Amino acid sequence: MSRTKVREILEITGGVVLLTLGFYFFLLPQNLVIGGVMGISVLVQDFISVSMFILIANAILLLVGLIFLGKAFFLKTVYATVLYPVIVFILEKTIAPDFFMKYINESPYLIAGLFGALTVGVGLGLVIRNNSTTGGIDILQNMMHKYLHIPFSWAIYIIDGTIITIALFIDFQAGLYAFGAMILSGMIIDRMSIEGRSGFTVFILTNQTKQMQQAIYNRLDRGLTKIKVVGGYSNKEMEMIVCTIDRMQLYTFKLIIKEIDPKAFSFVTRTKEASGYGFSKGSLQWKIEE
Repeated sequence: MSRTKVREILEITGGVVLLTLGFYFFLLPQNLVIGGVMGISVLVQDFISVSMFILIANAILLLVGLIFLGKAFFLKTVYATVLYPVIVFILEKTIAPDFFMKYINESPYLIAGLFGALTVGVGLGLVIRNNSTTGGIDILQNMMHKYLHIPFSWAIYIIDGTIITIALFIDFQAGLYAFGAMILSGMIIDRMSIEGRSGFTVFILTNQTKQMQQAIYNRLDRGLTKIKVVGGYSNKEMEMIVCTIDRMQLYTFKLIIKEIDPKAFSFVTRTKEASGYGFSKGSLQWKIEE
């Protein structure tokens, strides 16, 4: 197994552990429902244990996903989908859900919603950033997108919104805080899943193109593109270097420009998402030997 694959699995595992801890220790004790299978498990916890409901619901939805979305989706989803209820089950047998919240006397809903949204958002963001999913309601959302041509974002709002609306009728105050927690966790998930692959794109006009190119290769291990451009005033043809880097390399890049050609014209733009060598992790493939 490659080092990249091991890292992906570790990040997915860490993400599942983090979102499970956030749900179990913050959202569950205050009965905050933020949608998905975990939200439904809060609504029915008086009739069936949370871990058992999540396991049964995820197993059914995994089977549905295998039938309607194919084997590739199933293999990419099964690990995180099974790990999630297993961790919840272990916690149920060892630690009470109110282990932390029992010490909170002021604004328990606010604190639970804030820290629950933060941990669930970061955890799920790590999972999604590695091209995986925790399954559950995500499977229905994918099916709605594939077969009904409903935008994925709308599918999320329809399903999670319905679950939270039900929670509002059961406990209006908790439902309002849950709604806020859902919005906050969604923002964190979006930021985690995209920001992990964000960077900066540097544009450079210089007379020292070859030296600049070699320094970028040697010191930053980044590829670049050279574009033929023509100066509007001088009408002189030049080569412009275009290179996308991550945020940790920006300072070094500026030093390279200053050392090789202090008179070079350059500008930097924020790149919301970069994919390819050095940025994307690629699609996580789970294979079974035939």
